[in-house]
Amino acid sequence: MLRPTLPDDPFLRWHLSPDAVHATWVRGGATGVLADRRRGRSLVVVGDPGDAADLVAEVLEEAAPQVTTLVRGTLDVLRERAPGVAARLVGGDDWDFFWTGAAPPEPVPGEEDVARLAVGGASGCGADDAAVGALLAVASDRPSARPGDAHAGRWWGVRGTCGLLACVAATTEDGGPAPHLAALATHPRHRGRGLGGAVTAAATRDLLATHPVVTLGMYADNVRARRVYERLGWRCSHRFSSRLVRGARRAPVPGSPRPA
Repeated sequence: MLRPTLPDDPFLRWHLSPDAVHATWVRGGATGVLADRRRGRSLVVVGDPGDAADLVAEVLEEAAPQVTTLVRGTLDVLRERAPGVAARLVGGDDWDFFWTGAAPPEPVPGEEDVARLAVGGASGCGADDAAVGALLAVASDRPSARPGDAHAGRWWGVRGTCGLLACVAATTEDGGPAPHLAALATHPRHRGRGLGGAVTAAATRDLLATHPVVTLGMYADNVRARRVYERLGWRCSHRFSSRLVRGARRAPVPGSPRPA
């Protein structure tokens, strides 16, 4: 079977697996892609919000996704033009997609203290599982990766005398060609010291040694993380709203849609 051809869009190109794409649609300035993602079959729409709303209204029933990930503003237009369709899209979160192909030109302060962590995945446990779990419990109420997750392959962190101070993971998330950073967390008592920037810079530098691009997603209301990424030169290419589809033919994976 021939694969649908994806446009040269950062999210579609680097985050989605071409083998997981079932269909594509183009309506005016919007492109829709139906793909299997970690949280279920998803309709992703990028481009102009008005055209995106028309596309969603036209294909939602045919595509039968469990989750939608739509360019921000699409839901507002849908509520005006197709309120019945909009009413089927519930829960979820607003989030932003970032990517970079360049590491910081010079090491950032604290980067020399970052080390690879021994965190277990689907195949077993790691020596740092408990430390990462304890950090995430106090530092992040919505982590997109945890110890034991099959999609989280590598972790980096900064250790202190009282435990792990900061961490970040590299995941395969939706099977795309670019590694995806997730679960950036800094202990509340150690924020403001640049530790989040240090672990992000170190992980980015490591990953770009073997990949042309690294990506990440962040909740739209995470102002602190946004400052870190922008300071390190990451580019925000998409502002998304992810929602569950009420009445989907297949049940979504448990849990609200999260940053990819």
